[in-house]
Amino acid sequence: MPFLTEEHYLNFYGGEPLLSFKLIRQAVSFLENNLNKQNQTVHYSLTTNGSLLTNEIIQFLDEHNFSVELSFDGLAQDVNRQTGSAEKLVPIIKELLNQPNISLEINSVFSPNTVSYLSDSIKYIKDLDVPDIRCSLSTIETWNTADLRELENEMSCLRKIAVEHHKRTGNIPVINFRDTQKKGIFHCAAGKDRMAVSPNGGIWGCFLFADFFEGKGNTSEYSNYFFGDLEDFMRNHENIYPRISSNYAALRMDNFRTSRTECFLCREYKNCAVCPVNAALSGTPIGQIPDHICEIQKIITREKKLFKEQRNSS
Repeated sequence: MPFLTEEHYLNFYGGEPLLSFKLIRQAVSFLENNLNKQNQTVHYSLTTNGSLLTNEIIQFLDEHNFSVELSFDGLAQDVNRQTGSAEKLVPIIKELLNQPNISLEINSVFSPNTVSYLSDSIKYIKDLDVPDIRCSLSTIETWNTADLRELENEMSCLRKIAVEHHKRTGNIPVINFRDTQKKGIFHCAAGKDRMAVSPNGGIWGCFLFADFFEGKGNTSEYSNYFFGDLEDFMRNHENIYPRISSNYAALRMDNFRTSRTECFLCREYKNCAVCPVNAALSGTPIGQIPDHICEIQKIITREKKLFKEQRNSS
């Protein structure tokens, strides 16, 4: 496969990708049979809710050094997800952690309906010895003033938990508090260092765009971000890629805006990172950040700064 770099990454996502586990097996087998001949290395990752994980699948993931992102909301799991799913997932999490070649990250999503569980849920997951936990916030619903104040309180509690854990162990399991963002203005990486193939064979800069534009094929935004079908793209990528990727390249914080102002006028915009697709799930055009998401980002940025100050204090 001469068109692939020496080292690259393949993520299986959904929906629930384990519904097509047979296809995942076939894809991994195909790649490894071909890449080994050309000294190329592939890193596999899988995003799953864990409901279909079996011992057989876990062993396969371990054999092929998969990174697994597992959706698990801790104490909030049974509120917005299937009742009883939390109890079923805990032993699966422990089994994944026991596999030497699986890298596990837990992604916990909180909405206005479950935000009061946030700090206790992340602590619960941390106490399972999960090394990498991402706290995510649903942007589909609108967060009102009371929701935002509850979020502020929960993030403050989570910061204190993270500070205590860091001082005791030297580790930062909550990814939100790590210094992971590169310095400078955030830009969407879609179409730059990643591409996505949707189930129907469409090519997008990121899998989130494929999900977002499902059923919106007649819109102008769709044509701005759609690279075309896989076969057409392979034949004409030299013409298609520069034209479409230029639209992705414009997805930067200094080009975004809220209803009140341009983002580059905010003193915190270099510390802010908003996924344009997640923001658009609220019903705004891509590039316009709903006001409640702006407030969420300010809360997260403030708590991250406080964490950094307090973790280094005596």
